[in-house]
Amino acid sequence: MSVLSYLQSLAGDALHWPGEKKKVTQAVDKLASRIKMYFGDEVVEHFKFGSTIRGTSLPKVFSDTTDVDYLVAFADRSFKPKTLIQKLVRFAEEEYPRNVVYQSSPAVVIEMSAVTFELVPAQYTLIRFFHDFRIPNSSATDWVATNPRGFEEKLVARNGECHHKLKAAIRLAKVWNVENNHVFSSYRLETLAVEGSYSFDSNLRDYFRTLMLNLPEDELDEKWRVKRLQLGKARLSKALELEKAGDIKAAEKVLDDFFGVN
Repeated sequence: MSVLSYLQSLAGDALHWPGEKKKVTQAVDKLASRIKMYFGDEVVEHFKFGSTIRGTSLPKVFSDTTDVDYLVAFADRSFKPKTLIQKLVRFAEEEYPRNVVYQSSPAVVIEMSAVTFELVPAQYTLIRFFHDFRIPNSSATDWVATNPRGFEEKLVARNGECHHKLKAAIRLAKVWNVENNHVFSSYRLETLAVEGSYSFDSNLRDYFRTLMLNLPEDELDEKWRVKRLQLGKARLSKALELEKAGDIKAAEKVLDDFFGVN
């Protein structure tokens, strides 16, 4: 099996299976219904966003649970961020009493068997030309403007420019990232992938190689993260060298180590 075939197979495995997709869809539908019943007109809009929409989230075989980001926009703009977070905490505790609920600013997390929801409180911005919403900052002390749909549109366009290989490359990078205790945040990994230059790449191996080898070490704030990234780059480079030398089995073994495949 060539490196390309290996990566194509793993990228396919990193797609959500139909049964798992169905469970996530059912959980999202139930959440939407409960929000509508609980808040009524107090909430003007609510929807899922993030990697599950973009097609870059991983199935449970690669991560413990499927994370779903879910934005909840409140009508009253006078509320402070912490007030809306507390509203979502009370909602989660009352509507999901058997599940683990906790605050992880700026989100409220609901851990379930099939999915983990991260509820993000929001309000409409006064001027909605550039950013649709404002959400709490990481300390929940103030608001920051955001357009949750904007990055999704950018990724779709970039994926098209990259021969529709970029999403698969991102999933592969996320498999490595999860195996290495999240060297980068999932969202940061995606933004780096979208911002990358792939002028001479044509297949999945090329796009994945470029993505991984260009991940920046200088923005990592802890030594263990830098070491994991350096090791990952070295292993991937070694696998490509072994393939070029004709030692396909050795290349596969190095890739197994790279991805943590048993």
